[in-house]
Amino acid sequence: MTLVQLHYFKTICKYNNLTRAAKALHISQPTLTHVIHDLEQEFGITLFLRQNKGLVLTKQGQDFLNEANLLLEQADAFSNRMKFLGHTHQAVQFGLSPASSTLYFPLIAQALYQQYPQIQTILVENGSMLNRQKIIDGKLDLAIISSNAPIPSTLGSYKIADTRVCLFVHKEHPLSKKNMLSIQEIKEQPLVMLSEESFLTTATISQCMHYKIDPNIILTTNQISIIKQLVTNKIAATLLFEHTLPDDQEYVSIPVTEFQAIQIYLIWNQYKQMTPAMQHLIEVTRQVYPNN
Repeated sequence: MTLVQLHYFKTICKYNNLTRAAKALHISQPTLTHVIHDLEQEFGITLFLRQNKGLVLTKQGQDFLNEANLLLEQADAFSNRMKFLGHTHQAVQFGLSPASSTLYFPLIAQALYQQYPQIQTILVENGSMLNRQKIIDGKLDLAIISSNAPIPSTLGSYKIADTRVCLFVHKEHPLSKKNMLSIQEIKEQPLVMLSEESFLTTATISQCMHYKIDPNIILTTNQISIIKQLVTNKIAATLLFEHTLPDDQEYVSIPVTEFQAIQIYLIWNQYKQMTPAMQHLIEVTRQVYPNN
């Protein structure tokens, strides 16, 4: 017995006629005949008496209809309740790197709350490399990552922006008047960098090794506020994506020529079930950062 069979049975009872019931359900009459036969065989009862004017419910058929109505009502109530829960209690595990938490996510969060206030976003802050692995392992639903290589086909992705690596220095720093820097010019600079799990720090070290440079990294941290303070206090410079630090008259940012262009992506696991909340968040990201 299935809920569909019960729905068909209820419709037959409404019309007491197989032809009219089949027309109302947009199915064939033989299909309804099979439904009646299957139900009668399964439960060992007779549901209808066949008469010239149509079908007449037996006493067993009436009892069966009463129970079927109760079961269908309960099924409808269950379905409505689950839909309600799905729309009102939606949560997304969202991975962010320190840079993307200040650069790209705030506008997404604002638009998401305006359009879908019922969605709860649970932020998990890690570097891009760790967030990518957590997406692959199914431990995160969505993440914003940075990359200088194509995203593998196992991951769904949407490109949010292109960016570049800049050296942030105090406005009185000797390099502050430069419009562009080479990597050789920063090899002696004390640097405060994001933690080693960060794509940016890994890419920086890799690029320095390529040019046989040992970067002078004096501190790693995921706290953007600490990085800003050290730059503002003339203690260190930092390599970050353009605009990562908020506009301030105390420091300047200068692009470094040897660093490749960087892409910022929203990613998800292609093999993980896509929830409505995830779909809405992807949709909002496309609206906020239209990819032309």
